[in-house]
Amino acid sequence: MPTENSIKNQSMRDPLQRLFLREKPSLALLALREMEPVYAAQIAKHIDSTFPHTSSILGELEEQGLIVSRPEGRIRYLELTDRGREVARALKELSDLLTRPDGMMQRLKRLEGLVEMASAAGGGAEAHLALGPLRRDLAKIMGTEDLGLREEAEALDGRISASLRH
Repeated sequence: MPTENSIKNQSMRDPLQRLFLREKPSLALLALREMEPVYAAQIAKHIDSTFPHTSSILGELEEQGLIVSRPEGRIRYLELTDRGREVARALKELSDLLTRPDGMMQRLKRLEGLVEMASAAGGGAEAHLALGPLRRDLAKIMGTEDLGLREEAEALDGRISASLRH
């Protein structure tokens, strides 16, 4: 029976899995899906990455047969291959699934529980250390389009902020 480590090691040997378990390659492929045809500098700007790093990522995507480049004058335009479109579609579906309001609501409820536990433990440095990082997670939830969810997250953020001031 395979152990968790052997499964992890086996999956991490696959270049595609290793590639898409990193944030920037996934973002690059999704940007290509939205913007094609496009060139590397546009992708770098869109995913907030350096040009050399983006070029490296794009090289990996091309090696894996997910994109093709074609020169046009001094510019090399990038386009998804059929396989690249399939992978990009699957990534978009996964991203949508992970950010669905019901999933975000579960995250918010988990954060509320953590705030309650930290508050019950009393103030002090430990509470500050526990509450401070939760605001980063809340910022992601506050960026959602769901108004009710955003308002709940803002209220919880206000509670954390007030707690940190004391």
